Amino acid sequence: MSKNTESKNNNKKKKCRIWWPEQLPELDPSSSPPSSLLLFGWVFNGGDSVDLVVASLIFDEIWSSTNQFGDLQETLNAINRTMPNWLKERALFTLIGQCKFSPQKHLNGQIKDGISETQRGIFVKSGTWAELVLCEMKKLPFGNKERRFLPVVESLRLDPDLFENCDCHIILFDYPVQGNNHYSLNNWGICKKTGTNLKKPKWILDLENKPSRSVSESVILALNCSNFAKSCIEKHAGINRRSNRSFFLAISDVLWNCVAFCVASVSTIIYIFIQLSHKLLTYKSAKSLLYIIRKIFPYSCENIQIRSSQFLYWPVFLQGTGHLSSNPNTEFNHKSSLKRHFIFSNILTNTAFGFLLSLLLLNSKTLISHQISTTSHLLTESLLRSGLVWLMGAPAGFKLNTELAKVFGTVALNVVQLYSAILYRIVGERGLEGGIVGLGIAGVVFGAGTMLGFLLDLVRIGGLHVAALHWSVSVVYGNQIRGMASLWRIFRGIKWNPLRHRLDTHTPSVEQHIVGSLIFSPLLLLLPTTSVFYVFFTILNTQIALVCYFLEVLISVLYVMPVWELVLWGLNRRVFPSGIWFENLLAVGQFGEKKFGEEKEVLVSLIRSNFATIGQVVGPHFKKIFCTVPSSFCKSLAYGVLSGQRIPSNLNTNLPPLIPWMDISFRNYWNLCYRSIIASRSMQRGEIKGQK
Repeated sequence: MSKNTESKNNNKKKKCRIWWPEQLPELDPSSSPPSSLLLFGWVFNGGDSVDLVVASLIFDEIWSSTNQFGDLQETLNAINRTMPNWLKERALFTLIGQCKFSPQKHLNGQIKDGISETQRGIFVKSGTWAELVLCEMKKLPFGNKERRFLPVVESLRLDPDLFENCDCHIILFDYPVQGNNHYSLNNWGICKKTGTNLKKPKWILDLENKPSRSVSESVILALNCSNFAKSCIEKHAGINRRSNRSFFLAISDVLWNCVAFCVASVSTIIYIFIQLSHKLLTYKSAKSLLYIIRKIFPYSCENIQIRSSQFLYWPVFLQGTGHLSSNPNTEFNHKSSLKRHFIFSNILTNTAFGFLLSLLLLNSKTLISHQISTTSHLLTESLLRSGLVWLMGAPAGFKLNTELAKVFGTVALNVVQLYSAILYRIVGERGLEGGIVGLGIAGVVFGAGTMLGFLLDLVRIGGLHVAALHWSVSVVYGNQIRGMASLWRIFRGIKWNPLRHRLDTHTPSVEQHIVGSLIFSPLLLLLPTTSVFYVFFTILNTQIALVCYFLEVLISVLYVMPVWELVLWGLNRRVFPSGIWFENLLAVGQFGEKKFGEEKEVLVSLIRSNFATIGQVVGPHFKKIFCTVPSSFCKSLAYGVLSGQRIPSNLNTNLPPLIPWMDISFRNYWNLCYRSIIASRSMQRGEIKGQK
């Protein structure tokens, strides 16, 4: 029965795609007898087509010499246990077949098989066995070799069918290596959207969370796992790749240990300073002082707390990169490495920017303090006081209520004079220089983010009197607008129902009409005077708020800036694949047993990757800045300005979450920092070995 089935399927045509690695072992077709190759990889059967992903090619002489075929199945099972689950559901990593040299090239020799018929039968019974023939291909416009040997399917068994007539398509790929390249079907930075927040049964959630993978996605995942599988199977076969750079690697290891020692020592000194400051501020007697400081400098305290917690935990995140080699997926390892290096690179960049800005401030603190005092005096005299005096007269020809304008102007002038005198008494020129020195120290110790947070608090303190005056005038203006709206509804015969939040019909009495008219007339006549002062203080307060918004966004940009990704993108854009494409070529080769020397054309493709642009690399991180800002912020801000509401002083942009405080001994923290740097170095050496 099986013979009849096989004879029927001999005439069937099967489309076969062979994913063949470009980095082949040293092939010597002139040897007598010639060597054959054992193929290890995955087989994806998609109905009319089949994909053979070849991860490793090993000479059969190695198996016959080492005699390690007995425990091969245990090694394959161990490799499959480490593979992703949905890849194991589609195909298992196994011995998929054997590859020989073209017979017409070796008429006088006999090809030896490194595995016996019994051993071959074990894998044939598993359902898949491919017999490939290596043929010399010509007219290939790539590579440095004059001739290249590519496989052609001689026979393919997919249990229970046997195919001897296959349309072959050869796809050449490079082994994915972490830190060098990998493959991806999706664009870089695209994340899956979350669904609704409605509660669903667990079995429905399991079905929704179970992804439906296509054959192409499975093949790409197999390609990303091929380097790991190749290294494991070569280790089992006893193939050791010696490095010729042992001397330079030894020198680099010594230098790296010195760098780790210095970084760990500096980090421990800063760790001691942070822990001592934290213990001093958490005493019972200092809690009231800490509460006052947080109220006066909220942004500075928040940024100091975030930066301190990140600094305490950077060795914990960085040390995790040394344990990524157990995951076979190169794409997953690369993205995990980017996340783990993010905090460390962000701390270094933030500290470097803070150090440079601090040097500029400390070197020219006298000049900066003089410019600040001159500018503040000019703004107070030319803008605030002159503007208020102008509003107390007839601004732009408007006829204002003289008594009300004098009341508003006099109160505002007294507030400006009093607040300016208090600031000058408290701060003065020496205090201003001391604030610049404190700003520089904050930049050196905690980075540019804390420095900008301190500057933001200073801007808010400097414009506090303007915010207070704007709030006072907005209360008067808002109540006046709401009162006039309520009286206008009475004249129209409607009223606002606060219980049902709607407008109901209402028939007012004559007394209500008279009282409403008496109140509405002065409110309407005083509205231009109130509006002029409200517009004046709204413009001033809006300018201060925009400066605060800009500083707040700049702080968030410093926290989410992917410095490490930008460096990698500049050095090697292959690390950020964004989809794939194929470069198709036609190769001419001599193959076939029935017609000796017949030349045929074979479709050969090179898999290429599109590279992400700088916008695709940075965009997902910058989107996190405004994820906590409501989409209707501008609309509500415009409505609040027109209706007399307060202007919000902050945007509430997204900041990194606070991490629980870590309190370990100084010695343990030094060891943790040192081990994290060494672990990062070991990971880099693993990447170099993978590239070889």
